[in-house]
Amino acid sequence: MKNTKNKPPKAKFSIYKLIVIVLILIGLASGSGYMYFNSASKAVDPNSTNSIIVEIPDGASVKVVATILKENKLIKNKRVFVTNVDNLGKANKIKAGKYKFSQNMDNAKIIELLAKGKIFQDGIKVTIPEGSISTEIVNKLVSLGLGNRDTYVKLFRNPSEFKSKYKFLDNERIKTLEGFMYPETYFIKKGTSEKEILSKMLAEFEKNYNTKVKQYVEKNKLDFYNTVILASIVEKESNNDKDRGKISGVFHNRLNQKMRLQSDAVLQYGLPKRKNRIMFKDLKIESPYNLYLNDGLPPTPISNPGIKSLIAAANPEKTEFLYFVTGTDGKNYFSKTFEEHKVHADKYRKELDAKEKNNNKDNNKK
Repeated sequence: MKNTKNKPPKAKFSIYKLIVIVLILIGLASGSGYMYFNSASKAVDPNSTNSIIVEIPDGASVKVVATILKENKLIKNKRVFVTNVDNLGKANKIKAGKYKFSQNMDNAKIIELLAKGKIFQDGIKVTIPEGSISTEIVNKLVSLGLGNRDTYVKLFRNPSEFKSKYKFLDNERIKTLEGFMYPETYFIKKGTSEKEILSKMLAEFEKNYNTKVKQYVEKNKLDFYNTVILASIVEKESNNDKDRGKISGVFHNRLNQKMRLQSDAVLQYGLPKRKNRIMFKDLKIESPYNLYLNDGLPPTPISNPGIKSLIAAANPEKTEFLYFVTGTDGKNYFSKTFEEHKVHADKYRKELDAKEKNNNKDNNKK
């Protein structure tokens, strides 16, 4: 008779052995999978010195971005790239634009540049300062060989040329592009048309207005064009960021109380040639931009305001101030009453007179 007492332990041993083998195989598969994933996340060619320009379109999904990069041989595997993006939490942060990549960049580096919007700029650098007026902008563009002055002037005076693309221009009060030529640094290729260049500025205005200003205009129930006009005045009247909201508040208070704005900056815009100093006789000049004689706002913006002035115009600081004057020290002095304001204004005029007198003496010595 055979002895069967040892059979169950033998079977038990076989099951344990099988489990161990399976675990080893899983471990090996996991290890090789990790190694493949890690390898597929690295640079296509670490030794490459060539640059590849790619363009990521607006609204492109991560999968579309991965396809573009794979077609340009900048990544090894599309699925791995998509997983890298998800793991880094950058799926909603990739920005459209033209990028300059290299095969020596790994996935993490490419994703970092896409998320930061490190867009490749391959044109002439044009910086438009905040508060620039249209003639200054056109002069700069023409001097850099980026278009014809007459063409710019025609387009500037015909906002309807851009109305189909930029709905904010669909307003019968808007007669020119003043106020909408957004101050920013642009990179413009030689040969770009005047219309395309102005369109870039309008696009920047629309983007910044919609994302940072519109909410305040709607909350405070303000008029769109009036907000841009007031922002252009705030831009010209402000010499530091911290007072923009307060200066806007002064103008809002005066408008609410039916007081004339009496802005020298607005008066200057209506003059044939800018003056170093507004004199009392200038306050009698007949002009729609003379707010010493006319009520309300001027008919158009008087400059192209930056985002800080646009926000200040749409969201003014709440104060009881009705007056302000900028001293020769560059500081703004605010007042609630005319009597208090007169003290600051008289002090400013005396200091300005003394400064001009000293300058004249110095010039005579030369």
